[in-house]
Amino acid sequence: MAAKLKTILFLSSCRKGASFTGEGSWGDRVGKAMKEILEEEGLEVSLWDPKDSPYTILEQPLHLVPDASGFPQWMHDKKKELEEADSFIICSAEYNSALPPALTNMLDHYPPAAYKDRPVALLTYSMGPFGGCRIQINLKAHVTELGMVPVPASCTVMSVGSMFDEEGNLTDDRVKANMVKQAKELKWYAEALKSYKQIRPVPVPPKKQ
Repeated sequence: MAAKLKTILFLSSCRKGASFTGEGSWGDRVGKAMKEILEEEGLEVSLWDPKDSPYTILEQPLHLVPDASGFPQWMHDKKKELEEADSFIICSAEYNSALPPALTNMLDHYPPAAYKDRPVALLTYSMGPFGGCRIQINLKAHVTELGMVPVPASCTVMSVGSMFDEEGNLTDDRVKANMVKQAKELKWYAEALKSYKQIRPVPVPPKKQ
């Protein structure tokens, strides 16, 4: 039996506790729904939640210091997990028409080479009627700069507070259908890119003289 494709699902919010929008982060619910769909598609999913990892505000990323041995071991382990992943999916909130700082801070701790040439799916959500669509362009630019390859199918979850029941289960059939479509497309691109790399490796830029 072939090994399962490895996918990292990034959450974006550090919100905890009660607020007028509800308990904790809505991203936890959106991420849970997508994780279940990805696993139903046969992918092995690792959840990266900025609430669960002690990232400090970025001072220097791993690849821009002469000696990275001073970084904690868990960051080196995370870097290795990035390098071994076959695909990525980002589940992002929209904060004041901008990307959540916890998300970009987490991503930017690692070198672009750790993400390069793997597909990424973009899933955004918001409390309002736009579902995070105002950050889709900025998010696509950010992941492309890191070397990821965005898949065509994007997904937005509008009015996220009305999409889940009291147990945190997704109840909207349209949103679920869009998530399933995105998961299937991500898997297809992950399989295609991984297979083609075995035939023709990714070109390496020539070293500067």
